[in-house]
Amino acid sequence: MDVSRINLMHTDGWAVLPHLAAAFDLDSWADQEARLIAERYAAEGERADVRKISRDLRVLAKDSATREPLGAFALYLSGLDTSVAVAEVDAILPDETAAEVTPQWMVDHLVSHDFGPPQIDRITLPLGPAVRVRQNITGEKKRLFGSRPVIRTLSFGVQPEGEKGLITLICSWTDPVLDEPLGGIMDTMAQSLTL
Repeated sequence: MDVSRINLMHTDGWAVLPHLAAAFDLDSWADQEARLIAERYAAEGERADVRKISRDLRVLAKDSATREPLGAFALYLSGLDTSVAVAEVDAILPDETAAEVTPQWMVDHLVSHDFGPPQIDRITLPLGPAVRVRQNITGEKKRLFGSRPVIRTLSFGVQPEGEKGLITLICSWTDPVLDEPLGGIMDTMAQSLTL
């Protein structure tokens, strides 16, 4: 599967996180992207702290780089100085540990039962047969004596027609008020996946 051709559509609220190469100037990128976000907020009648947004973008870009996805996006809602959700698109290809990677393989290997049973739907996307998994998982502790946050996730695994392997689209967030709106946003993004 030629993963270099993966593409999807997203709304203006998403900042595209960069691939971090050795020569990439993360600080300049984050400052410029934060200014663009602040301009969008101003057009919507909201204020923004450009320094806080820039700092948040740097943290998110570094964190995403640890997973090396094919693409990553951070959602900024007007008036908020931190991202409310992160989405990543990637590919899982067959190898010596998994000879066959299908939507069912994703259910068998990537589903968590941290907070009860996940919601699993078998669907068909324009790209091919897919699975949609909505689940809550335990996040990492932020402080030594703090509790672990609940990370809310919506994941898609689609097997393009005639291909081996999966294209994945995974979104995570923490605020339960975003469950329904993000479900609709991610369903639209998943429908737009092309290869």
